[in-house]
Amino acid sequence: MDEAIAAATERQVPVTVTVRTEKSWINLQSKLLAPRGEHMLLAAPKMREGEVPPEIRPAEKLGLSFKLKHHKHILAVTAVGTDTVNGPEEGPEVLEVCWPTRMHRLQRRAYLRAEVPAGRVVRVSFWLGGCEDEPTGGALDRPVWSARVTNISAGGFQAVAKPDQVWDLDIGETVGVRLAFEAGSESVYADAQLRHLDEVEGRILLGFQFLGLAQDRKGREVLQLVSAKVVEYQHSRNV
Repeated sequence: MDEAIAAATERQVPVTVTVRTEKSWINLQSKLLAPRGEHMLLAAPKMREGEVPPEIRPAEKLGLSFKLKHHKHILAVTAVGTDTVNGPEEGPEVLEVCWPTRMHRLQRRAYLRAEVPAGRVVRVSFWLGGCEDEPTGGALDRPVWSARVTNISAGGFQAVAKPDQVWDLDIGETVGVRLAFEAGSESVYADAQLRHLDEVEGRILLGFQFLGLAQDRKGREVLQLVSAKVVEYQHSRNV
């Protein structure tokens, strides 16, 4: 772990900072800058779309992930606070976090998209809010949409639906998702963000990014299952 962090810091690789907000997770963009004793310094996290990021408070639990060589590295850290880098002039604001105690490493091929093989059906149901907010009772003001997954990676998935199966969704929405990989199989739950939505040849294509999978035990179990399915689908395609 120390070697991976040192190499990533030396190269100042981009890092994704995962932050909990109310009942869901959001991803911010940063990069590793330098060690500071038992802590690490990161560039001040920013939103992808230029929006104002949420305040990160001292002692807040965060997720970090970065790609290095053939692996994606996932860490859990605790925020210390914000600071400025001293120099000839007042430096940029940085985020200081505690040195992590453990690291989860995945092969990068798990983050390469794998097409769902012919004859295999993966279904997704999704709703506004996090996975803990799954509506019950079929309330009209809390719809649950459904679609068929066409490709998937450990980072997210693409699904396709008919126009009358999906409505009132905006790009950037956080949703809870329920994935079923085979008929009758156990479903898995996760938080995700809608990253793109397009209508192509009378169908709706939806792209989702997983959020916060590495931040707790249940999320890591989902991540391991999804990664195993990705490798399985890749192998099936190459046979």
